[in-house]
Amino acid sequence: MPPKSGRSSGHPSAYKSLQETIKWVDLVIEVLDARAPLSSRHPNAHEIFGHKPRLVVLSKEDLADMAKLNEWIPIMTVQDAAAEMPAASLSLSLKTQKNRDKILHVALKLTEAKRSALAKKGLLPRPMRAVVVGMPNVGKSSLINWLIGKSKAKVANKPGVTRGPQWVRVHPQIELLDTPGFLPPASFSEDVRLKLSLLNLIPETTYDAEEVARHGLNLLKKVYPSMVEQYMPGCELELASLEDIATIRHFLTHGGKLDTARAASTFLTDLRNGRLGKITLDRAPQVL
Repeated sequence: MPPKSGRSSGHPSAYKSLQETIKWVDLVIEVLDARAPLSSRHPNAHEIFGHKPRLVVLSKEDLADMAKLNEWIPIMTVQDAAAEMPAASLSLSLKTQKNRDKILHVALKLTEAKRSALAKKGLLPRPMRAVVVGMPNVGKSSLINWLIGKSKAKVANKPGVTRGPQWVRVHPQIELLDTPGFLPPASFSEDVRLKLSLLNLIPETTYDAEEVARHGLNLLKKVYPSMVEQYMPGCELELASLEDIATIRHFLTHGGKLDTARAASTFLTDLRNGRLGKITLDRAPQVL
């Protein structure tokens, strides 16, 4: 069976709080994981964000399959534009400062109409207010740190670290609001939950690691077979399993049995850190 469902219909108060915040901002910066561009997007994103200009940032570009990612970038922009909102999409690696000026330029362009409207009303110019939103661990706080060049927003490699809102000036004309960890709860399909679990985008308490690793290994055998063959040399692809990983790595329990729990943990860590290779698990639609 796929990972534990842990489904929720969503908390009205969480929706209300986020939608109240969005009323006061000029730009929504939605951070998605480049390894799962669609799965890491909240199913009700368009409803929650309304018609605010939106900049989609596909983070962790350095861990993603660029061929697939380059298919997703224009798709995200077209989908958002179809919802009648100014929109743009780009991918980033937060491990270098490359494209920092580009994202600021795009943010300013998306808020150009708002600045012009304020000027026509005779109001004093003010920084455009942007809210940074996304699911846990997609890289929201890391994006803010990347933009300001220092660790001002609290960061850790696990979901739910950011505890309260923080306003951060990243440009004379742009302020960011770093929201607490995640969007209102959502119901995900089993396929989506598997991908989110594999990529460490939902809390570990909501799934069984060994179960997720087994399903994840089977998924990679279909999507990236050569990657699995290289990771598990000498194993027949169709039969490759956690038991094989335990055998190759000599993972044994105190009783001398194969330690599949350790094999699962190692596999998940290697997958998430890019040691197996660069992956993008969501398949881009062929027709927009």
